Amino acid sequence: MENSNQSEKPKKPFPYLEKLEERIERGKRPDAPENKIKRFFQRGTSQIAKKMGEESVEMVIASEQGSDENFLEEAADVFFYYLMAIHARGFKLRDVLKILKKRHKKMKNK
Repeated sequence: MENSNQSEKPKKPFPYLEKLEERIERGKRPDAPENKIKRFFQRGTSQIAKKMGEESVEMVIASEQGSDENFLEEAADVFFYYLMAIHARGFKLRDVLKILKKRHKKMKNK
């Protein structure tokens, strides 16, 4: 008897993340509609890095304050510009996650 779970497609844990990365990639194209993502790519990687730095400082400040909501909002901003920076260099989040996985395996074996 076939296990019904095996015949089903596995669900992706964060489908929004994949959509967000696709949206960021589309923003790099010259024919992309005018929006925030496209404007940052047009300004260049240094502007993306600067914005990521600004948001990182705001997250650090929020981490010392009492509002969890504000902290998470700032963390989301950092993550968004982090993804933009990765994509600006031609990579995707999975490339970074592969490195973390490799590091974890090394630490586990020590």
